[in-house]
Amino acid sequence: MPKEYVIADFGCGEGRLADSVKQKVHSLDLVAVNDKIIACDMAHTPLLTNGINAVVFCLSLMGTNLVDYILEANRVLKMDGILKIAEISSRFDDVNEFINLLMSYGFKNTWTDIDHKYFYFMDFKKVKNVDAKSKKLPPISLKPCMYKRDNYKILNVNKQIKELNELIE
Repeated sequence: MPKEYVIADFGCGEGRLADSVKQKVHSLDLVAVNDKIIACDMAHTPLLTNGINAVVFCLSLMGTNLVDYILEANRVLKMDGILKIAEISSRFDDVNEFINLLMSYGFKNTWTDIDHKYFYFMDFKKVKNVDAKSKKLPPISLKPCMYKRDNYKILNVNKQIKELNELIE
């Protein structure tokens, strides 16, 4: 990803992505755990419309208003901007249905890695401006995140952040 790109990390947690890439990163989370993070609802960020090159959701599609998160990503992304999603595989009933639903929200799937046991990685390109006033949009939902020791012995978020960074570079 070019150095001049601007990234928005939706649900950034501690903001580690910003510390690990060359690009400017707007780190957004409901609670700011340090002064580098912008505290806000991911459905209503202070970012400018069409001002971001890439939006990242890394293990952060946790709210019940996913539609609002996806619409906000569409709003802030430039045309042809990149939407990156890394999420726990068990949250999807049908990952292909999820990918197809995002087309209704103005995104085209450009890359998918769903071969991992615990995580799915997806890239999309913004191809259309879509907002809440658009035609009736289909609902989007994911199953609740259940962290079970037996099912997630290898849950290593730092490893996932490293893999995400490699995908960005």
